[in-house]
Amino acid sequence: MLCTPAQASDVPASELSIGGVASGATEASVIELLGEPSQRLDTGEGVDLRYPGLLITVGWFEHHDDGEPRRVLALFGNGPGACTPRGLCPGMPASQAGRLYGPTTPVQRGSGTFLEFQPEGVSCWLSISVPGPIVESVAVACQP
Repeated sequence: MLCTPAQASDVPASELSIGGVASGATEASVIELLGEPSQRLDTGEGVDLRYPGLLITVGWFEHHDDGEPRRVLALFGNGPGACTPRGLCPGMPASQAGRLYGPTTPVQRGSGTFLEFQPEGVSCWLSISVPGPIVESVAVACQP
């Protein structure tokens, strides 16, 4: 089940990218950028492309025409190269998120504590897992 972030922020939509892969990019462009994934897994709702420290889910946001390419629906990075365009990476101090993206209130979810930033008018958001003083992972999630 997807959930929405706690609040909208001034973060631009261009920040919805991890490791150089942007939300909404085509599967072909991901493979062109990163090469073939180490593993592909059909989830029934999309396909997970696994790279070291980076998980990319591709599929279709809604109904699609035959031949329409799958697009990036979600990104999850926990490796050192899984950085946002502004340079926030797993392993950095959590305080760096506030310096780069502005103040936000930590959100408690069943899977942990997150700092979340949603660009205005976009159904995707940046989610930063901060179980302590260090960034554990960065993710981009979208809700149709």
